[in-house]
Amino acid sequence: MNGVPRRVVVTRDEGLDGPLTSALALRGLEPVPCSVVLAGPAPEPELRERAADSIESSDWLVVASQRAVTTLMTARAGRPLPAGLKTAAVGEKTAGALVAAGAMAPLTAPSAGAVPLVQVLREVDDWPRRRVLVPRAREGGRDLADALRRWGARVDEVVAYCTVARPQAEIVDAWRAARPDAVVVASPSAARALVQALGAESLRRLARVAAMGTTTAMQLVALGVPATVPARSDFEAVAELLLGAFIQEA
Repeated sequence: MNGVPRRVVVTRDEGLDGPLTSALALRGLEPVPCSVVLAGPAPEPELRERAADSIESSDWLVVASQRAVTTLMTARAGRPLPAGLKTAAVGEKTAGALVAAGAMAPLTAPSAGAVPLVQVLREVDDWPRRRVLVPRAREGGRDLADALRRWGARVDEVVAYCTVARPQAEIVDAWRAARPDAVVVASPSAARALVQALGAESLRRLARVAAMGTTTAMQLVALGVPATVPARSDFEAVAELLLGAFIQEA
């Protein structure tokens, strides 16, 4: 790279000391905030509260995001997860949130995302005999819950939170001010909000579009934006991916 740091838009709603921002800055890249979606409350909070209270009757807890874990645990008012509960997560960061909540050795797939986790889950239990809690975002994918139902599991699918896109004019203004060389897209909802506000061509003109996980990458591709995915779905890995790409271009 030349002496000017490459500017990387951070679409996550995090502060200047956030994990992705810190990982990029540590590698000499210049993180630029441009949050595009914000978390909102569950549309039916009583259903989320009921699911949190009834988790002791579940055999499995399967989660697709850290926010789903933290929202569920907030509803449990600090009570840890039951000791005998089996858990599964779409990536290492989400698995870490489960461990912090009291889970023992959450199941993960070799690569991040809902589709790889579905492939791993298929063979690990006798699903027609199992009750599974799947908390998700209102706009979240249904791959996990749909697969478990196909296998005969009793699935309790609950909307734990929702995501709300920022007004498009605000996204456009923040993007223009950012003058990015690359962007890290953290979720399918962020991908949709970006393309709706900016158009796919604005993202295709960048040196790199990095997606946090295969599900987000698939959403970007469906919207007409090619994306690269780090080997691990964590902030350090995506920062290394972008640094390596910029070094190769130099």
